[in-house]
Amino acid sequence: MKRSHVALVGALTLALTGSAMPAFAATTPAQVTTGFSGSAYGSYIFNTDKTLTSGPTASSGISCTGATGKTSTNTAAALTVPAVGNVGAATTSVKTLLTTTGKRIESKSTINGTNLLGGLITAGTITSESSADKNTAGAFAGANKTTIENLKVLGVAVGSNPGANTVLDLNVPLVGSVGKITLNGQEKRLLNGVYQVSTTALRVEVLKAGLPGLKIGTDIRLGVSTAQLTPAQSGFLSGTGFSTRALLASGLVNTGPTALAYAKCGGGTNNANAAGVTIPGILTAGASSTATTGVLTPQPKVTVTDTLAGLNLLNGAITADAIKAETSATQATTSTVTLTDTSTFTNLKIAGLPAINASVAPNTVVQVPGLGQVTLHKVSKSSTAIIVTMIDVVISQPIGALPTGSRIQVGYSSTGITL
Repeated sequence: MKRSHVALVGALTLALTGSAMPAFAATTPAQVTTGFSGSAYGSYIFNTDKTLTSGPTASSGISCTGATGKTSTNTAAALTVPAVGNVGAATTSVKTLLTTTGKRIESKSTINGTNLLGGLITAGTITSESSADKNTAGAFAGANKTTIENLKVLGVAVGSNPGANTVLDLNVPLVGSVGKITLNGQEKRLLNGVYQVSTTALRVEVLKAGLPGLKIGTDIRLGVSTAQLTPAQSGFLSGTGFSTRALLASGLVNTGPTALAYAKCGGGTNNANAAGVTIPGILTAGASSTATTGVLTPQPKVTVTDTLAGLNLLNGAITADAIKAETSATQATTSTVTLTDTSTFTNLKIAGLPAINASVAPNTVVQVPGLGQVTLHKVSKSSTAIIVTMIDVVISQPIGALPTGSRIQVGYSSTGITL
């Protein structure tokens, strides 16, 4: 059996190769001081020139915090990616815990079945789990777990608990070998004080021509989870951005965030894209993307930019050619944070309200007949953080699967620095 391993830092980091690594141990002060960072998503499908990009779907994450008891969850409906196949509905979660021996972060991704490459690869439920622990003695430990029910590759059944970093040849009848499949991709590593555990349940890499509609370099990743423990620091960067979300009146998620990306605690970049957004009966939009950037020197700064094209909400009740939600937080001194908001609308229109346009003032609230209360360019701030939601709708009557009191959000950016 061949072996490789997959590393995934945040939502979009590319894979590394090498041999599997054991858990590490390190010494720190007896008190458990650590930061948490973790993410999980259902699927991410792309090729090297990014003419094909789908996901990360159902992305959830926690970052830039030392607090336990935090939870992040997300869901996504099943999707079909041309030439790639069908990926089932996805559910993800990340949580931080206080255990009897120290602190832990856990991440999990579950996909309800898949059918890839015209049936060459099929599976039932796919689950990926990663966890990282640090005890009171300062020692790190981690665990990876993958289960894939009813997995078949080229019609041959594969066990539901594949060994770590199992690699199979993608040998297509009458075509030959066109790539490889990695099952239960795992990594544990300690680098610059950051302990990371990552798991990719199923990964397909197209390395040669021969599959109709797929370019060399196409990469399909299903069931990805990452858990990190970072050194404690006085100024954690934080930030989140997404394009759309629908919440039920009860507060439960109806449609999870799209093009969701999180800022990295210690600086760096992250991004997520969606070719188009549809919430059935509610809204449609064109391409959307979220990008995060952060630096620690010469002064800590984090920026989150979400862009969305061609919004149509409730059959034209609210339209816009483009929406940008963009905020940043900069640590000006050891005790102060400067917050900025450079968000914009392009050609914003609300049916029946011609006075509402792209130059609308922040925190403008209007009542839209047949829809409900709409807050445009909604801004809230604390001394160290800022949140912008470009369109925030609380509906006044049932619409599609959303009961009265449900919320629709479009164009979200938040940034902050924990001093």
